[in-house]
Amino acid sequence: MNTQLRIVIAAAAVIVLALIVVNALPKSGGVGGPPTAPSPTPRSLTGAIVPMKPGTYLAADPFLVRVTFTLPEGWEGGIGGPYLVALDQAQGSGSVSFSIFTDVAVDPCHFNGFANPPVGSSVDDLATALASLPGVTATSPGAVTLGGYQGKQLTLTAPASFATCTLSSDGQFRIWQLPLGATNDMSPGEVDKIWILDVGGQRLVVDAPQLLGESAADIAAVQGVLDSIHLAPGSSAPPATAAPTP
Repeated sequence: MNTQLRIVIAAAAVIVLALIVVNALPKSGGVGGPPTAPSPTPRSLTGAIVPMKPGTYLAADPFLVRVTFTLPEGWEGGIGGPYLVALDQAQGSGSVSFSIFTDVAVDPCHFNGFANPPVGSSVDDLATALASLPGVTATSPGAVTLGGYQGKQLTLTAPASFATCTLSSDGQFRIWQLPLGATNDMSPGEVDKIWILDVGGQRLVVDAPQLLGESAADIAAVQGVLDSIHLAPGSSAPPATAAPTP
């Protein structure tokens, strides 16, 4: 995976099942009207992190939410099991991830594990926990709609230097951890735009980190991916609170 994404997929989550693509969009015009061209079937996103051709993709099983998105040239991505879909630029710093988790760090700068008990299962529970992280500058969570679903949006900004921090054992400014062990860590001065959504009862986090010095072209490419997102409930998505612990 491109190192700019900063999300390490756990080994147990790298090998996943093949995806089943369902094209449910109408394929013809109304009675008496001219026929419309068939809607293209999205390509399926696989488990391995691989380069991806420009086009529309569907990430579904084993991920617990159905995510459709369109990528420009130069991106790669894959599914890291039930709790993570990771996309990033092969030659650039832009990235977008979709994740499901309940473990939030107590203090990223002075890391001493994750909140116990874990964050509650609602959108507001997670938005409040992230906005309250010590050592991080956060905006107030605001109402938002993304991919057809409502939720909360906030922005986290890491400090410009970690010199005074006591980081995790692997030297990371850790923000959250997924059930299979993958983590989300920030770099100095990084700005993370985060959307927390309720998709048919499953809480989903969409994260678009922006690194220091990221180019305008990379920022625009990320925004294009975000604008293309469409979400739908997964075929067998359990409640977020039912996710196994690491």
